[in-house]
Amino acid sequence: MKSSLLWASISIILFSAIASALPLPIGALNDYGNVLDRHGRERINTLISAAKSRYGIDVTILASWDNPYDTIDQYAYAILDSWGLARGNTLLAVFLKKGRNWEVKVLGGELVARAHPGLSAQLEAGVSDLVLHRRIEEAMVALFAVLDNKIDALPSRETGAKAGANRALFIVLIIIGVGLSALFVSRRICPRCGHVLHRRIRPSFRSYGGEDVVYYCRHCGYTRTVTRKRGTRGRGG
Repeated sequence: MKSSLLWASISIILFSAIASALPLPIGALNDYGNVLDRHGRERINTLISAAKSRYGIDVTILASWDNPYDTIDQYAYAILDSWGLARGNTLLAVFLKKGRNWEVKVLGGELVARAHPGLSAQLEAGVSDLVLHRRIEEAMVALFAVLDNKIDALPSRETGAKAGANRALFIVLIIIGVGLSALFVSRRICPRCGHVLHRRIRPSFRSYGGEDVVYYCRHCGYTRTVTRKRGTRGRGG
């Protein structure tokens, strides 16, 4: 029991030590790696504000030279949780210097992951080549270009699907209209001269309790008689 408590205490101490080594957030843009000059910071902050305004997504960027973990993935997830970004409509981009080279990891909060599955991986892939060539400021700018491209493509796909559904509905309505027109023509247009048939209703002598609907043409004298049960008046004819 004492041994278990000892190891638990040691684990807590180690975790606290690692957590305390994480950088503190100073805003949406956290340039601990000293990547940007004043104009670069203004440019990136403008892009961050635009993303918030257009998509409602809070983008947080960290550039760092220090990593208390073994991998950038562990570091990025620790930052996502420690900075309170895991549950929101958020994106976290971590640019980490390792030796002379840089790495990048992009993670999304729960709301972003739910609304845009795979977006984080697409953003990461979209800037990875610039990061590989140590062009970090360009990679930060490109991050927002990829974000615009991926999110703006979504409404057009939805619009295309809706347009396809509308076209299908339009075709169905045309078919129904043609069918009704054909039915009207077959019943109310004179097959001899093409004029509209008139009709009159009289008691039927051929069917007890029935009635005859007589269609007749005033131009050529064509007639057609349809016998039906009395009381069905109004059902076509």
